[in-house]
Amino acid sequence: MNFTESILMAFRSIGANRLRSFLTLLSIAIGVMAIIGVAAAVDALQSKLDAQLESFGRNSFILQRDPPFERRGDERPNITLRTAQEFKRRMGPYAKEIGLSYETMGAVVKRGGEETDPDIQIVGGDESFSSFSDYTVAEGRMVDPADVQNAADVVVLGADIAKKLYPTGESPVNTTVAINGQRYRVIGVFAAKGAVFGQSQDKFVALPVTNAARHFVDEWSSTVQVMVRSGERGLEETRSQAIGIMRVLRRLDLGEENDFDVITNDSINETFGSFTGYIALFGLACGIIALVAAGVGIMNIMLVSVKERTREIGIRKAIGASRRTILLQFLIEAVTLCQLGAWIGIGLGVMMGLGLAGALEATLPIPWGRIAVSVAVCTLIGIIFGIYPAWRAARLDPIDALRYE
Repeated sequence: MNFTESILMAFRSIGANRLRSFLTLLSIAIGVMAIIGVAAAVDALQSKLDAQLESFGRNSFILQRDPPFERRGDERPNITLRTAQEFKRRMGPYAKEIGLSYETMGAVVKRGGEETDPDIQIVGGDESFSSFSDYTVAEGRMVDPADVQNAADVVVLGADIAKKLYPTGESPVNTTVAINGQRYRVIGVFAAKGAVFGQSQDKFVALPVTNAARHFVDEWSSTVQVMVRSGERGLEETRSQAIGIMRVLRRLDLGEENDFDVITNDSINETFGSFTGYIALFGLACGIIALVAAGVGIMNIMLVSVKERTREIGIRKAIGASRRTILLQFLIEAVTLCQLGAWIGIGLGVMMGLGLAGALEATLPIPWGRIAVSVAVCTLIGIIFGIYPAWRAARLDPIDALRYE
């Protein structure tokens, strides 16, 4: 019997025992889907992060009070707006561009009889906000230096806010809205970015950072984020200069640890990578556990199959089939069952990753490495858990087997 015939017999065996084969295939598919799906999801998230970091700029960095994904507000003093403005003045000759921003939540925006829910984000920014973010102004203009200097009552609306307050499609520019009761002249509207995981990216308004500090943010109990883009001096030299100026402004002694964080694209990638690495390991561990459990099921199926086909094995041995032929036949059946489940799981895992990538509007590189590992692991499981049933089939005495009813 050749290899192709053994595979065909394996499929006939699967078809003859549909329910138990389906349950075993399902457990294999779930294990592989966990491995491939989590890897694909991590790759999609990384792709989205890379795109956002690219828009921020590889030659840029951020100074802020807390490390990324962590708060140390009780341990570190705030970077106040006055400190940030003085930093911008001193750092100006050493950097290509510097931007300042505040963020706060819970605003209500009104116009006439239209009103938003009280979940609008207020971003206090300066003239560099658009440059350091991936938001562009679709209509009107962005905040300019004069607006910041005068703490002007002007606002740029997010796309969702404009759609809610201007349902007839009229231009919001040069009209007036109220934010938590404070009146503002609309000078622009941001281009829509859509939603991620059902959460809109367009439910915010942008004000001059000085105006936000006056009306919505307590300057002394809130912290400013400072964004710096390096110029001819290069990223490292600009970063060192920025750290030195910030240390002077925060009156840190020589040898004293920084009480602020400097965040670069590399540091964000490193922090994010360590987080997603644990997720990937968790998915891999869950997948392996599921595959081992599936392997036990495969051994059970093959043992039952050997018992049910005892007479068939006796006939084949009687007409000249060797122990090696019988062993290989059952071993190939076990591996075929594993591979069928593996490819079902690979398909489901890739679909899960593509779904996440679509939700994030990110590109998804196919995780060929994990796919190869999954195929290899499933082959190994088929061999490990199929060898004993195959050995039992090969060791059957042909006379006893022929007598079996």
